Amino acid sequence: MSAFARKVNLQQRGQSYAVVAIMGPQSSGKSTLLNHLFRTKFRMMDEYEGRSQTTLGIWMARCPDIEPLTLVMDMEGSDGSERGEDDTAFEKQIALFALAVADVVLINLWCHDIGREHAACKPLLRAVFQQVMIRFCDKPRKITLMFVIRDKTKSPEQKLEAILRRDIEKIWASIEQTSGSTNIQLSDIFKVEVVFLPNYEEREEDFKEKVKDLKQRFVHSTAPGGLADASHGKEPASGFSISAHNIWKTVKENKDLNLPAHKILVANLRCEEIRNEQLVSFEMSEDWCNLCKNAQFGFINGFGKIIDSILNNYVSKYDAEAIYFDEAVKTAKRKELIDNLLQLVKPVYQAMLNQLRLEHLNKFMEAFDRHLAKDNNFGKAAADCIKNFLLEFDNRCEDVKIELATWDNLKARAKIQHDMNSYIAVKREDKLASKISRHFEPKLKHELSDSVGYLLCEETDPTWSKIRNHFKKVMESNLPTIDGLLSEFGTDEEGKKEKTQRIVEYAKDVVEAKAREESGRAMNHMTRKFMMHFQRNWNSHAEIDQAASSALYIPVKLLAGLVAIRLEEGRADNIEHILSSALGGTNTPNPLDSPFWNEVPSSKTLITPIQCKQLWEAYKSSTGNSINQAHRDLQAKLDQQSRVRVSAPRRRCNVL
Repeated sequence: MSAFARKVNLQQRGQSYAVVAIMGPQSSGKSTLLNHLFRTKFRMMDEYEGRSQTTLGIWMARCPDIEPLTLVMDMEGSDGSERGEDDTAFEKQIALFALAVADVVLINLWCHDIGREHAACKPLLRAVFQQVMIRFCDKPRKITLMFVIRDKTKSPEQKLEAILRRDIEKIWASIEQTSGSTNIQLSDIFKVEVVFLPNYEEREEDFKEKVKDLKQRFVHSTAPGGLADASHGKEPASGFSISAHNIWKTVKENKDLNLPAHKILVANLRCEEIRNEQLVSFEMSEDWCNLCKNAQFGFINGFGKIIDSILNNYVSKYDAEAIYFDEAVKTAKRKELIDNLLQLVKPVYQAMLNQLRLEHLNKFMEAFDRHLAKDNNFGKAAADCIKNFLLEFDNRCEDVKIELATWDNLKARAKIQHDMNSYIAVKREDKLASKISRHFEPKLKHELSDSVGYLLCEETDPTWSKIRNHFKKVMESNLPTIDGLLSEFGTDEEGKKEKTQRIVEYAKDVVEAKAREESGRAMNHMTRKFMMHFQRNWNSHAEIDQAASSALYIPVKLLAGLVAIRLEEGRADNIEHILSSALGGTNTPNPLDSPFWNEVPSSKTLITPIQCKQLWEAYKSSTGNSINQAHRDLQAKLDQQSRVRVSAPRRRCNVL
C-alpha cells in the first residue's frame, strides 16, 4: 500500500482525493463497469469460460483522467461458490473495509433482482448495516452509497428505485430496532444514489454513453455537495496508506472499528513520520551544514535570523503536510519537532554566545586598560567599562536570539560579568599592591623603623609602651589616606577591612624586623650604653672603680627591651626584674638557665634567658677590658705627670 501511495504521489494531495469501491455479486460485471467508468485495467471475466470468480480479494488502481485523484478498489464478489456456501465472513470483512475507507461505494445489482430477498444483496446489506450501526455510529462523514442497476428492463426507473429504497429502509429499520439505536437515521451516515445502466452486451453504445455521463459526476467529486465531499473530516491523503493498513488489520481481527480512535492513531503515526522526515531533512540540508561549518571559525553575524529562517522553513513544511490531521495531535507533534530542532541547534547557539562572550571580554580588557591609563580613578573606570560592555553584550545577544526558542543570555551574561570582575580584581590587586609598595610601605617603614630603633636604645622607660604609642600615631595618621585609596579603587567594605589589616600587619612586621635587627646588636648597644656613662677624664683609680660599678648595670633596662617583642596591648611581664636580680647574682637555680621566658611566646622571643646569661658574661668581659684600659690609661697619665713634676725644678735650678 505504501509503495502504491508513493507511485501515485498520494502524499501531496491533502484532502483532494477520492476513494471509490465496488461491491456486488460475483460475475455481475463489476470489473467491466470500473474499466469503462475509470479507464482502469482490472481483470474481467471471460464469458466463454463460464461464470467463475475473477477478482480475488481487493485490488486498487488509479483513475488516469479524473481530478481530483481518484483511487478505485475492485472488491471480490459476494455469493461465490469458491469460498463455500456459508462462508460469508470474508464478504463481510471486505464490505466493512470498503465502507471504512471509501468515499463512494458502488453496489452493482442486476435489475431483475430488485425486490428479491437474496439476489439483491440483502443479506450482505443487512450485515453491512449491522456493522455500521455498531461500529460507525460516530463516523464524522457521509458515504455515498450508489446502487448501479445493471441491464435495465422496461419497468419504470422511478418504480424500481422506489422499491429499492423501500427495501433499504426496511433493512436499516430492522437493524436499528435490534441494536436499540433509535436516533440514527440512514441519511445520517449514507447518501443513497440510484443509477440505471443498459445491458452492456446488447446495447454497448448506450451503455458506454450512460457510463460517460456517470463519469462526469466523479469530476471534482471532493467539492462541497460532491459524491466524495471532503468537508466532512476526510482522512488526509498522506495518512491513507497507514489508515487503510490499520483498518484492514482491525477488520481481519474482528475487533471493534473505533474510527475516531483510529483517526487519532493515524494522525499520531503520520504526524510522527512527517516530524522525522523534517528532522532528517534539516540535518542533511546544505544551509544547516554550512552554518555548522562556519560556526567553527568565529561569530556569525545575523545568526538568530538565519536560524529562524531555516527552522521556520521546516516547521512550515510540517504544517503544510500535517494540516488535515487531528488538531491536538498535529499541535503536539509540531511542538516535538520544534523541540527536536532546537536540541540540534542549541550547541551551535551556545557556541555563538561563548564566542561573543570571549570577543567582548577581550575588547573589555583592552578598553579598561586604556581607560585606566587616562583616568586615575580606578573605581569609576571599572564601573563605566562594565556598564558599557554589558549593555553592548546584551545588544549583540539580540543578534543571536532565536524566536522559536525560550532561551535567554542570562548565564552567558553572568559569566562575562564574572570574568570582567575577575579581571578588574586582578588589576585592582596589582595597582593597589604597586601603589602601596611604592608609596605607603616606604613611608611606613621610614616613620617606624628609625623611631623604633631609637626607642629601643634610649635609656628612658618603659620602652615598648612608647613604641606602641608611636605605632598607634603612625597608623592613625596613615590609615585614612589608605582608606581613601581603597575607596578610589572601588574596594568594598570587606575588602577594605582585609587590605587595611594587611597593611597593619606589614607595619607590625617593620617594627618586629627592626626589633630583631637591634636585638642582634644587643652587645654593641649594651657596651655603648656602658661607655656613655663610664667614659670620662679620670682622676683616680677609685673614681674608675666607682664609675664602673655604677655603669655596669645601666644596660639591664636596654637588654630587657631587646629580649622580646611587646607590640600587643595588655601584655605585661617581669623580665627586667628577673634580669636585675639574676645578673651577677649567686642564686641557685639561676632563672636565666631556662630556654624560654614564661610570659613571652617563642615567636615573640628575640633573646632567650640562656642567651641573656651568655650575653652578660660577654658584656662583662668587654667592659672589664674597658675598665682595665681606663686604669692603664690613668696610670700612664699619672706617671707622666710625676715625671713632669720631677724634671721641672731641675731645669729651674740650671737657670739660676
